[in-house]
Amino acid sequence: MPEANEVTMEDVFRLYQRKVALLSSAQKEKLCAAHDEGMSPFVIGCAILRAKQEQRLNQLRGKQMHLSFNYIYRIIEDWLNHGITTDEAFMAYWQARNEDKQSQGRRGDQNVQAGRGKFTRADFTYKAPPKPNKELFPFVD
Repeated sequence: MPEANEVTMEDVFRLYQRKVALLSSAQKEKLCAAHDEGMSPFVIGCAILRAKQEQRLNQLRGKQMHLSFNYIYRIIEDWLNHGITTDEAFMAYWQARNEDKQSQGRRGDQNVQAGRGKFTRADFTYKAPPKPNKELFPFVD
């Protein structure tokens, strides 16, 4: 039985269905295959959120971007190829990515605070629900 704050594949499936679309059984199998290759459910969930973030940034730039399962899976494959499979590896990647953006003079996500299963953003208002939220990705809209 997973710990109370541990992300499971069921949480990932719910996140995908809430943020993107319904998942087919073949898509679930592909996500489970990434998990079987050593990628934690938390990192898979972060790949979904990363794709959703890219879609929002494109919309702010006036570009329309269709968010597909294949796009998300390409992010997962890229992270697998680069060894970003554990929560700790993801946090190191995310921090390095933001430091690169800052050193290049770009805003980046310097206002992101990362923790296991939780991100907050200075320009993104998140209010904790009045009762404990059982979902493990409550930091997104």
